[in-house]
Amino acid sequence: MDIDEDLVRNVAQLARLELTDDEVHAIAPQLARIFAHVDKLQAVDVGSHDPATQAPIDLDGLRDDTVGETLDPRAILRNAPAHDGAFLVVPRFFDGDEPSAESSAPQGSASEGNASS
Repeated sequence: MDIDEDLVRNVAQLARLELTDDEVHAIAPQLARIFAHVDKLQAVDVGSHDPATQAPIDLDGLRDDTVGETLDPRAILRNAPAHDGAFLVVPRFFDGDEPSAESSAPQGSASEGNASS
């Protein structure tokens, strides 16, 4: 596969990434090397290996799934840089057509003050 700057720009647009011309210029050869490595991996003959014959996970080596001590939500909020009294507030990272937290919250959710307790 020929990796050129137009392809990098197209993939960046699909991924909603804003790249400068310098970044596109730097990424094109890096991406070409990655795809060359993937091509080498695809050339490896694995047809003689049956994935069903792999050793199963040793379940005896895993810890028991037991309930333990949890963090106090009030302590978490006290240490948070920003919160609304019930939830951590994080910077918005979607822009544009993505649904907001308010529009995707179920009706009667605790964030609307309709908690039943």
